Amino acid sequence: MKQYKRMLMVYPKFEASYWGMQYSLPIIRRKSLMPPLGLLTIAGLTPDTYEIRLVDMNTTPLTAEDIAWADMVLFSAMLVQKVALMKAAERCREAGKLVVFGGPYPTACPEECHPYCDVMVLDEGEITWPMFLADIQTGRYRSIYRSPEKPDITQTPVPRFDLLNTSDYVSIPIQFSRGCPFLCEFCDIIVLFGRRPRTKTPAQLLKELDALMATGYRGQVFIVDDNFIGNKKKVMELLPELTKWNREHGNPFSYGTEASVNLADDPKLLSAMVEANFIFVFLGIETPSADSLKETRKHQNVNGSLLERVVKIQNAGLVVYGGFIVGFDNDGPDIFDRQMEFINESAIANSMIGPLMALPGTPLYTRMQQEGRLLEATDYGNWYESGYTNIVTKLPRRELLIGHKRIVETIYDPPNYFERTLRSFQRLPRGRTRGDRWRQFTWLVKTQLSRSGGGSDAKKPSPFRVLKGLIDFYRSFPLEFRVHLRKFLLDVLRACPEQLPRSLSFICMGYHCYEYTKSYTIPKIDEALALPEPQLQTVAAKPAQPKTALYDVDQLVGAGRN
Repeated sequence: MKQYKRMLMVYPKFEASYWGMQYSLPIIRRKSLMPPLGLLTIAGLTPDTYEIRLVDMNTTPLTAEDIAWADMVLFSAMLVQKVALMKAAERCREAGKLVVFGGPYPTACPEECHPYCDVMVLDEGEITWPMFLADIQTGRYRSIYRSPEKPDITQTPVPRFDLLNTSDYVSIPIQFSRGCPFLCEFCDIIVLFGRRPRTKTPAQLLKELDALMATGYRGQVFIVDDNFIGNKKKVMELLPELTKWNREHGNPFSYGTEASVNLADDPKLLSAMVEANFIFVFLGIETPSADSLKETRKHQNVNGSLLERVVKIQNAGLVVYGGFIVGFDNDGPDIFDRQMEFINESAIANSMIGPLMALPGTPLYTRMQQEGRLLEATDYGNWYESGYTNIVTKLPRRELLIGHKRIVETIYDPPNYFERTLRSFQRLPRGRTRGDRWRQFTWLVKTQLSRSGGGSDAKKPSPFRVLKGLIDFYRSFPLEFRVHLRKFLLDVLRACPEQLPRSLSFICMGYHCYEYTKSYTIPKIDEALALPEPQLQTVAAKPAQPKTALYDVDQLVGAGRN
């Protein structure tokens, strides 16, 4: 009986995208935005009797030696990694290795993935991964492992951060909760993780931070919960403990996360997050159109003024990032101007916008299929970033492409981007005294400029190294961008100098979005506009189901899993 003791865990390469920061990574001497938390967690679930090697193809190539070393190869992937996943899996199968797929994309699209692997371990790994390991020890394993059961994540082990070279990454992810209480039609989170948020314990999360700190890493930690405040009671139990841990350990980390807009309605929660060293939050704003929000069942965004709620969060001390969507059924020709106006007035510098996409398994996907509006798609990739989508929108395709092009050209234009960034800084509370502002400045230097890893002896950089690094950083950008960068830095020094360390990450993001828009998005849209109107092939509609079934989350979560 073959023994499977050497386990190669592989994370496929991402294509360049707005989120990827590929144009800025060389400037800050990093290789990728974040490592694969899912694989690190699976590694934590794996007994010590297995040898594990991790290859993140975004930082390290998958070599023939890696493949030859392994008895089995485990891939985890998201939908946008589809092409890279298939190519890497084919290499491993050609080498005669047992290939195992898991993660969000195989879980959502098992029929697409099955031909490229030997085994699929789907859904949440705390349940299905031990099932697979138990079977493989006997030499008899199934081709697919699924479970509709939701695990108790208070039993989830600490991720294997020791497998990482943390200095390769801009930020390190951890997770506190899974699931979201809301029912947004386009979102696949409720499909994957359910509507009842499950959380870890505060002690459990702090143990993970201890493990991360032991690697020598200092800097930004991203809490990857799709809605960090989905269970406010549990979050309010965590935050005081996190604040205490931060102080006892010298405040080694700053934090960012994702949350729903109703965060603005809870001043105590906002204050507790700021006290716990949270510095930014990503909000799914989607659209200023109330009709479109109601259409997509994003009712949490309809109560009160969206703009006022964003400003409340900024005034409390959190920089806001925002996600926006065009192409809802209720969107008219004016939606592009309305989106740009909102982005400008809200001073959200890092605004990610794209056409509405129907992700497999979501209520939107089901509705589009039943209405005969779901398009055949062979590669999702970064479609949405170049104006494409996999649904037939009510807005004419050409109008959607032109409108999307106009938005990204405008919001990522350096003068506009930097002006929004400055205003977002000015909305943050300032220290009352020079001493307060100096302490804020030095802490931001520590967490924004001292990202380090690879050893417990990581030290703060000397003032000379910081100054030299800033000069090298400035000179790394092309002259056409430096003109706007210089003005922005002078404006920050005049208006809110304590925010200078924070400004560096915004400069990197702004440069990346500017270059990516210029080099990829605009040429792709222009290419599409130059072609004749394509003959769109829609997916055959399935028989209509009662409307309640489309939004019955228990049915959605369990679909196809038995």
